[in-house]
Amino acid sequence: MSNILITPAAEKDLINLWIYIARDNRAAADKVYEAAEQTFVTLAAMPSIGTLYQPRRARLEGIRFFPFKQFRNYIIYYRATADGIEIIRVLHAHMERQKRLEPKR
Repeated sequence: MSNILITPAAEKDLINLWIYIARDNRAAADKVYEAAEQTFVTLAAMPSIGTLYQPRRARLEGIRFFPFKQFRNYIIYYRATADGIEIIRVLHAHMERQKRLEPKR
């Protein structure tokens, strides 16, 4: 089985997403969270299916992105590792991905 590593930023993204949706509909929030987990498993099994992200910073080389199953407005940013994948961020499609993935320091 492939390993799935979720970064602290991605974990925070998932929690915030669940909280946001659960304000109106807890069952819907659970479905979105489950879709994220199912997509993680798919990506770990086939890490090259995502689209390659074109970063401005070298540290983000190799990052790919792929939408959740059933909820295509939510995007998983991840990187293939030697034994699975690393989930970098989980963002809504309308969020400024460059700002979130490549913050200015």
